[in-house]
Amino acid sequence: LMLSHTVTDIKGKERVEGVTLAQVDQEKRVIQGTEKYYACDTLLLSCGLVPENELSRKAGLIINPTTLGPSVNESMETSNEGIFACGNVLHVHDLADSVVKEAALAGTGAAEYIKKGKSQETQKKIRVCPGEGIRYVVPQTINMGRAADLLEIRFRVRKEQENCFIRVYSAGERIFEQRKKTVSPGKMEEVTIAKEMLSSCGGMRTLEIRLEE
Repeated sequence: LMLSHTVTDIKGKERVEGVTLAQVDQEKRVIQGTEKYYACDTLLLSCGLVPENELSRKAGLIINPTTLGPSVNESMETSNEGIFACGNVLHVHDLADSVVKEAALAGTGAAEYIKKGKSQETQKKIRVCPGEGIRYVVPQTINMGRAADLLEIRFRVRKEQENCFIRVYSAGERIFEQRKKTVSPGKMEEVTIAKEMLSSCGGMRTLEIRLEE
């Protein structure tokens, strides 16, 4: 297992004969002089994963341009009332634990929808946005009328960083922060915010999650 490396050259014509690996810096640039050749007959490439969104697109759901999965609210309900999404349909996960949490929210939301016959929408909705250093957030909206007392916001950062803060802002005012020893794009991060904290912020309509030193 060689972390922070990339393939810089592939040898072979009819089939693979070997590859050259090199170290990369924090900006993913090759560090010259670290190249090393390895003889092999097979190379597997991971070219990035996207959610299975064929059904989402056919259903006409609003697709998040970054995750390429449907946009959802705090109950995992999509832009189409009564359609809920979770797991790798929503965004690519690294741990099954995150899928289980989302599945529980989606299941509870779907059960409430069936019980009441419709979504309990309210006028006060909050849009959750990725700020500095954050690639994307889930959920993208929060319906304050039916949100739980504790709200979990999941997100991915853009780069590895140590001794940093995850901060939440509303109208430029910091309302929450959490210190992190390390963060990485390959790991799903999350923060838990009390609903009462959001309720006390008056007429705010947007939350911004940032990664800061």
